[in-house]
Amino acid sequence: MDPDDIANVFPLDLDATKSVLVEGSGRESWLYRVTESKLVPEGEPVGTVYIVDTRAGGMVACHPHIVGDDLKTLCREAANHFVKAARAVRVLTEDAVILHILRAGAGYMVAEVMKGAPIVDVRTEYRTDGYRAHSDDPRRLVVSYRHYPEGLNEAATIVVPDTYATGRSAEVALLDLMGNGFKPDRIILYGFIAVPALVRLGALCEEHGVDLHSFAICDLAQLAHNNYDMCIYGPDESLYKETRRRRALGSVIDRATLQRLLPSYIPGLDQPGDWSERQSLLFDGVTNRSGNIRGHLVKSIGLIETLMGMNAGEEWYTETHEAAANAELGLLRKRLMDSGDLQLK
Repeated sequence: MDPDDIANVFPLDLDATKSVLVEGSGRESWLYRVTESKLVPEGEPVGTVYIVDTRAGGMVACHPHIVGDDLKTLCREAANHFVKAARAVRVLTEDAVILHILRAGAGYMVAEVMKGAPIVDVRTEYRTDGYRAHSDDPRRLVVSYRHYPEGLNEAATIVVPDTYATGRSAEVALLDLMGNGFKPDRIILYGFIAVPALVRLGALCEEHGVDLHSFAICDLAQLAHNNYDMCIYGPDESLYKETRRRRALGSVIDRATLQRLLPSYIPGLDQPGDWSERQSLLFDGVTNRSGNIRGHLVKSIGLIETLMGMNAGEEWYTETHEAAANAELGLLRKRLMDSGDLQLK
């Protein structure tokens, strides 16, 4: 498949990335600076945006069957490359503090790489939303837990590893932090990032006089109708399910990244998936709790089967796409079977 052929169908920006050399990155990691993009609203103060493309991050984005300890290993590998890249461009300092928005933040494994860094824990919870549905209404978000270490006000840089869809959770957590007397000079975002979150958090940082630097895994994605899904490219399944209207989604992505991921990516698939539920164990503000891995696997099978039905018959849909979907379905079912939980036809 040719990236330009896909870009002729979906809103992909392949021309908004500039390669940044990171010494020692080898063939496992590539860093790109995002220049002006047609997918980012003009004039919005989004700060400095990078894409950190790693082999490990691409595996996580394309393969929802990767869960538990396997996911942890890949996330640690990706976090290593992120930390190296952020230090190479002189954004990340040794005295940085990590903000974990519970439960998802710790799953990105940044704290495992930045050993000894102080950790702030804040839990924000959607009171009414469920799987693959996030409200854009901040009144539905509450802070249910916070833990701030002593000496926090002395830190100038805060690193926030998280999944950024609307950006509401991060906005609430950061406002809570600032409301408790801490105002950083710089905020660094890392994780799967959607454009609306970048716009929202860029506005927040500008309002408070804070420099924003973002490191998106693989791509900077558009956001689906459900305010949750972030795909590299593909149909907006949530919009089609609700209205039977079709909408094409895309992302800002380097041409080389897209070329590498095309054979294994299922168009329309949410890259982070049900992030917290993919994890073996995460702190929720009360205790360490296992994710609902089985539920994630079953839901991923259902979503892929739906996407295959939507995509079948489309002119752009190829045998390679079909093979990727069938291969992932096989791996998801094997993962369930290996755990003794397979109850599917």
